Amino acid sequence: MRRVAILLIPVSLGLLATGAGAETRCGWYSNPTPANHWLQDADGEWTLSVQGMGDRDSGFFDAPWGPAPPNSWVETNGHYGYGCACFEGEVDPATGWATKVISVTPLPLSRCKDDPALPPR
Repeated sequence: MRRVAILLIPVSLGLLATGAGAETRCGWYSNPTPANHWLQDADGEWTLSVQGMGDRDSGFFDAPWGPAPPNSWVETNGHYGYGCACFEGEVDPATGWATKVISVTPLPLSRCKDDPALPPR
């Protein structure tokens, strides 16, 4: 797990410390069907919500979202699909669940496409 300053890294290489247990994780954000949300970064896939299980009290559904850049979403199933994003919060590496989501920031697709630490889409 890498910890580096925000200004020195591509979007999803490792994680960024934000203080008091929170971190910023960036990568491919997926919402393929209702209530199913994941983020895949350089360290793995983090579950934000699963249909029928909700967000397991992480606050994902209540977290504020930053503005989405133009053309930052790929529809694969109606209006569901994927994009590139960062979330600030806490994760449990043992379970792969986000345990706390403070905010979500959509990014241009190019940020994830150009990141060699992420799988291609």
